[in-house]
Amino acid sequence: MPSAVTDAVRDRALAAETDLIARYDAALALPTVAADSALTAKLSAIRAEHGSHAAAIKDGYQAGASPTSAGAPAAPTTAPPDAKSTVAALIKAEQDASAARTADILAADGATAMLLASVAAAESGHAALLLGGAA
Repeated sequence: MPSAVTDAVRDRALAAETDLIARYDAALALPTVAADSALTAKLSAIRAEHGSHAAAIKDGYQAGASPTSAGAPAAPTTAPPDAKSTVAALIKAEQDASAARTADILAADGATAMLLASVAAAESGHAALLLGGAA
């Protein structure tokens, strides 16, 4: 598979992870979220996992290739004003990201497909955790 296709898939995945990190940063900055220590801990842990995903995606670029501008967020991310709406928005973002990574698996080479499958599974797990699943 041409590396340009794989790099484009990685670019999309990196952009999505960058967006999710920005969403979690915006959520964690909300006073209503900061006032809930359990929620803050949960969101901080998930945010850290997205940082790990982004690092793994960056590590997999072909030699000499690097992320394109697609890896940068398009606009500043703001969170809804209350914790409940913020969590609902994060759940939706996680579900959307998981679906997009799953779709990208078909266009990726073997190693990238395995990475995307892992990221998609984690994002699905994050959504479940935010819906009230156990940590």
